[in-house]
Amino acid sequence: MTQYLLRVLLAGIIGLFIGLTSTSANKTLSSRTFSIICMGSALITITSIGFYQSLALPWFGDPGRLPAQVISALGFLGTGLIWVTEDHQVAGVSSAASLWITAMLGMIIGVGLYNISVLGVVFFLIVYWVSHIVEGYKYGRR
Repeated sequence: MTQYLLRVLLAGIIGLFIGLTSTSANKTLSSRTFSIICMGSALITITSIGFYQSLALPWFGDPGRLPAQVISALGFLGTGLIWVTEDHQVAGVSSAASLWITAMLGMIIGVGLYNISVLGVVFFLIVYWVSHIVEGYKYGRR
């Protein structure tokens, strides 16, 4: 029970951290949303694995079915975040991608792969911050 509590807690913290990073430039989402999505992804993955293990018959359960629906749901939510501005520019793609990776990290945490999830957050932050620096130089916004 404690391991599941730690997984959900870690998912909430990682989701909050990604949310704080992602929402600093975009005010359409709150960091709370990222935390909830990460915890929900972890919970559904824990549930799926627990269901599969409780049957003890591998041909009756597929532990990938419920987490696969998380991917579909985030595609649906992400679509609502992407729009075309008045000057015909596409906006919201990075917000949708941030939500998607948050859900994937939640699923990784739900499985219990803590090292990979922390590494995923580190890579996310590197890409996020380096891309801002590169875009600043490219477009002269340093």
